Amino acid sequence: MSFHLSNLAWSVELRHAQKIVLLCLSHLALQSTCECSVTVRRLAFMCGMSDSGVRDQLAALTAVGLVDEIPGNGETFYRVNVVARDA
Repeated sequence: MSFHLSNLAWSVELRHAQKIVLLCLSHLALQSTCECSVTVRRLAFMCGMSDSGVRDQLAALTAVGLVDEIPGNGETFYRVNVVARDA
């Protein structure tokens, strides 16, 4: 859990649905690696959105470079890239 990444995510200008997904990922990520492993279903529950809505927002965040999807052994890791944008 990283309050530092969450604080940085607040300063990124995004539409509301993208912002809530980015904030959720930032909240769950480790500060040292900026990575977290969370399911789309869990994100949907935490954000109050549908699974497909979360997938759409993840795709949009990935397209602008704020999130990287890293496939692993049966799970997906997400890396939040708000630190580089703040510097």
